[in-house]
Amino acid sequence: MSDMTKTRILDAAGSILRAEGIDALTVEAAADLAGVSRKTVYNHFGNRYALIDEATSQWMRSTIDHLEDIAHDESRGFIERLNMIVSRGFAELRNGGRLLGDPRTERSPSMQEPYRNDLRRQLRGFIQGLVEGALGAGLVRADFDARRLTWVVVNIIEGLLFIDGLDDEPFARFDILKDSLRAVLSGILTAEGGRALEHSRSEERRVGKECRSRW
Repeated sequence: MSDMTKTRILDAAGSILRAEGIDALTVEAAADLAGVSRKTVYNHFGNRYALIDEATSQWMRSTIDHLEDIAHDESRGFIERLNMIVSRGFAELRNGGRLLGDPRTERSPSMQEPYRNDLRRQLRGFIQGLVEGALGAGLVRADFDARRLTWVVVNIIEGLLFIDGLDDEPFARFDILKDSLRAVLSGILTAEGGRALEHSRSEERRVGKECRSRW
């Protein structure tokens, strides 16, 4: 029962973090949402920061597990996996900014910074692994360096997190991300990689049509 109660509190804390951010996560708010007393929360977590730390850790584990599943899913091609990891990584880095605080106006406890850095490091590792695999398979031109290409992609992701001036535009950051990734891929792929890219686009259009017809 004690473990179930702790899980319920952590789930409540995670919901508050994702919906409202770190400033909204208090012991009182987590207790109310979990349907327990403040004393029960303190029985499991020594203070508010311990609760924040463990809820953030749980979010990180879930995010990394999902990215790892994508990276190792050999039923998907290089381009599909790269697209999925970049898209999910971008979304989770944005979530991380909301959960942990904007690094430009840092107000969150210093203990949170390692989570942000770890997510970035893990994301770089997944992207580099995919790029190295694509180089080995002849999908990416051999005159490109895997580490440098990884930083190109990461730079696009992180740059879009803080870009301003899009409020009046008819497109979102995610649209720019897709266009940026497509532009990068078009410049680095071999002829075989280009065919894989076209196949990936055809599959994307097919799935999109199927989804629209169903809904």
